[in-house]
Amino acid sequence: MEKPSLLQATVFSITKLSSHVYQYVFDLPTPLQFTPGQYATFIIDAQTRRQYSFAAPCVNQKEFEIVVDVTPMGPGSKFFLEKKVGDIMQVLAPLGTFYFEEPTNPVVFVATGTGIVPFRTMIEEYLTNDGKQDIYLYWGLRHEEDIFWKEMLDRWQKSYCNFHYSIILSKPSDVWQGKIGHVTEHILEEITNLENHTFYLCGNKNMIIDLREKLKTAGVPDVQMKSELF
Repeated sequence: MEKPSLLQATVFSITKLSSHVYQYVFDLPTPLQFTPGQYATFIIDAQTRRQYSFAAPCVNQKEFEIVVDVTPMGPGSKFFLEKKVGDIMQVLAPLGTFYFEEPTNPVVFVATGTGIVPFRTMIEEYLTNDGKQDIYLYWGLRHEEDIFWKEMLDRWQKSYCNFHYSIILSKPSDVWQGKIGHVTEHILEEITNLENHTFYLCGNKNMIIDLREKLKTAGVPDVQMKSELF
């Protein structure tokens, strides 16, 4: 595992993915290697730091991406909203031990909001390296306008027969024709033989606590449940 380093990251591009989610791409003066699921800590000021998962596989080691949800409008949100292309930030990376392990049974990824971000790197690396196990992604959001990366998910589902995904909205408009409610209820209804799957959970704390408890009751061993709180 590579030890974290203090890096000077230069903003290369900023892309608005949804009404409140932005993608930032950074250039680095020296190479950085990270494992899918790891994150970078951004130094906001002397007292404030914020953690963001790497949002794309480590292909070019002198570049990395993150995704920022500015909804909280706290110090981190305001810090990133003020940034422009060419600005330099101090970053400590790589950090974290939320890794994807080579699966021996089907895998269910469960995310709420930007909890999908570390899963993007895990799933993409597994699929592009000819992983054969079935991969299921359940992604919970509130509204249609919160959805991003849908074209990428559709492309994966078309290209890889073992990848399946569902977006579940808790507060959709009347025209939404997809799944409604919360991810937990859909997983319990739709995944058979839960104990024969491995689960990765990332996002809302209450979702993770609730789903872990229900999966444990259904016979899923703790070793088959891995989680990261956002």
